[in-house]
Amino acid sequence: MQEDDILDLVGDAVIVFAGSGEIRLWNASAARLYGLTADQAIGRNLHDLLSGHHLFGIAALMEILAAKGRWEGEMRRTAADGRVITVELVWTLRPSGEIVEVGRDLAELSQLEQDTRAAAHRYRNIFQAMAASFWELDFSAVRRMIGGLLASGITDLRTYFEEHPEWIDAALKSTRVVDVNDATLRLFGASSRDDLLDRDIAFAWPMESRGLYAEALMAAVERRDKLASETVLTALDGRRIEALFTVCWPTEHQARGNVLVGVIDVTERVAAQAQLEQTRADFAHASRVATLGELTASIAHEVNQPLTAIAIGGETALRWLSRPAPDLGEVRDLASRIVADAQRAADIISRIRDMARNRAPVHAPLSVAGVMDEAMAFMAGELRYRNIMMHLDLDAGLPQVLCDRIQIQQVIANLVINASQAMTEAATVRPKVWITGATSGSLVTIAVSDNGPGLPDSGAERLFQGFVSTKRGGLGIGLSICRSIVEAHGGSITARNRPDGGACFEFTLRAGAAA
Repeated sequence: MQEDDILDLVGDAVIVFAGSGEIRLWNASAARLYGLTADQAIGRNLHDLLSGHHLFGIAALMEILAAKGRWEGEMRRTAADGRVITVELVWTLRPSGEIVEVGRDLAELSQLEQDTRAAAHRYRNIFQAMAASFWELDFSAVRRMIGGLLASGITDLRTYFEEHPEWIDAALKSTRVVDVNDATLRLFGASSRDDLLDRDIAFAWPMESRGLYAEALMAAVERRDKLASETVLTALDGRRIEALFTVCWPTEHQARGNVLVGVIDVTERVAAQAQLEQTRADFAHASRVATLGELTASIAHEVNQPLTAIAIGGETALRWLSRPAPDLGEVRDLASRIVADAQRAADIISRIRDMARNRAPVHAPLSVAGVMDEAMAFMAGELRYRNIMMHLDLDAGLPQVLCDRIQIQQVIANLVINASQAMTEAATVRPKVWITGATSGSLVTIAVSDNGPGLPDSGAERLFQGFVSTKRGGLGIGLSICRSIVEAHGGSITARNRPDGGACFEFTLRAGAAA
């Protein structure tokens, strides 16, 4: 018995076709399903003959087949008598390059009803037993909307979604709830399934989160099988839900339009994280205030200089104005110097106020050089007060970093103060602090070095532990706060002794505005 004769005994439609679409084999079941004999089909283009239609197009399916060697899914085709039928297909790629298709009419699958019910029962048990919120959603209308966009020639769907939020609104209102589990009723404040079934999901998606819905649609278009991201959803009573949102796009059943969505409530974790960030910010603020206390002498000296100059300038101006014929040009120049000294004092106080202020961290893309210059302006008085030389050496073209300006300046100030105090206690000859900045891959490395006594032999790692200090009367929280700040910025901080003497503290920050 020939291969063709054997295939005629198979209940499923079996078609063999070339990559170009040319039909090579057509069994008896295919003839019954599509109303065309083998003589009428063989040699014709399969996709043209049956007007095959799939949301992503035949070419996209051929790409999947070439990559994986197999494709499963559903497709609409037109039989010889004009009927449009939906067939379930399996394509398998042969080593010869030919493709074997096995297909069946979905309308003729009633004999599988018993197995389907058993599978549905298993699915229902799993669906209901999970503690997470599960939704079964009907996306078929949205798929047709996407198909309409593609058919109209729109290829950049991501840009289209961004520029047409009204389209996303319409898609949300076209996404229907098929089923939910009991966990969903509790999480979203529904008294029964009737509150949610067969309604759209727009109520659950606040404006701030609709970009994620658009990304979920892009995941389907780009044939990603799943997407997971944290977002904010809304309960029926308007309550905000911090949630981990997941959606699964099963590629073998994409044409049916039903998808499974999971929602895990992370509100408590997000609140705990926010509380941790607030505690970290409070500790950082306390550390800055303690640092300002240590700088009292140098701050007083810094502020006293312009105030003394203002007082002397004012007295001199009064004397000059008392002359029988005052030189107004000299008085004008003196008044300008008084104004400059007043501005200098105001700048010093402004920097102190910034460091002392307690406010939430604000991460923004900033220039490393600008942040360092401001930090050095703040530390200049302390370094002059202790007669310490300062040198700043940053590589040209350092990228921006996403950081909180005050907190990173706090790290620099803490490291510089530690170095200056250590060198003063050790009576270091010609004490010097220098700061370097360099790029390594996606990181910017900042190093604060000195030529002082170096770090103790007990281990540099202990210095970053809370309440460990090498200074007499020190609280031991400064370096711990520095580590907390740097790690909150996605970086790390280390300490070591320099080979030629002195200590070196290095910390990293992620480069780029999307750090």
